[in-house]
Amino acid sequence: MEKIQKGEPPVSAGSAPAGMPHQIIEAALVTLRTEGFSGTSVRAIARTGGFNSALIFYYFGTLNGLLLAALDHSSAQRLARYQRAVDEAETLEELAAVALGMYREDVRGGHITVFSELIGASLSHPELGPQIVARAEPWLDFVEGALHKVIVGSPYEGLVPTREIAYALVAFYLGVNLLTHLDEDNSRTEALFALAERLAPVVSPLLAGSGSPAQTEAGEDTHRS
Repeated sequence: MEKIQKGEPPVSAGSAPAGMPHQIIEAALVTLRTEGFSGTSVRAIARTGGFNSALIFYYFGTLNGLLLAALDHSSAQRLARYQRAVDEAETLEELAAVALGMYREDVRGGHITVFSELIGASLSHPELGPQIVARAEPWLDFVEGALHKVIVGSPYEGLVPTREIAYALVAFYLGVNLLTHLDEDNSRTEALFALAERLAPVVSPLLAGSGSPAQTEAGEDTHRS
């Protein structure tokens, strides 16, 4: 496998790669999912995508740059999709259902495999570590925003350390997904999310007064009855 070089900046996910860069990124994601990091060489990616391997260096500089750009691309797609789902959720119960849907989609789509392979690679290629950690920040912002949606207007607003809880939840989600990558039997993980869905209706009344329209309407209906 070609040596991963240091110091090359990855292609920005915000540039929405199209054409050949997009084809190269998709080939890198497929190769990571099917061959693992150990089998993801420049030649293997080029073979998967059916293009000249020199194009990888032309567009991304290094294999390192390509793999990080592939992670950026995958994360950006997921983050946009999940943000829409959270925006549409009005209750804690619906947010719990969104979390379960995220987990299932990540497993089916192979996103967990990609992230897990790169985390594993960082053990032997330490230069990848800070880059991967930096890519967790948008997910911390995402989870913190979802938490804020739950507690805004409640007696706990301003008291709950949302950033710290977001960090704990992201760490938990990552750990659960890594275990899923190791153990194909994900029944215990499914049971954890099912428990969260069952607890959500119990926790919701504690957040009475939240700014969620659905929760406000539910409270008014209960009061009138």
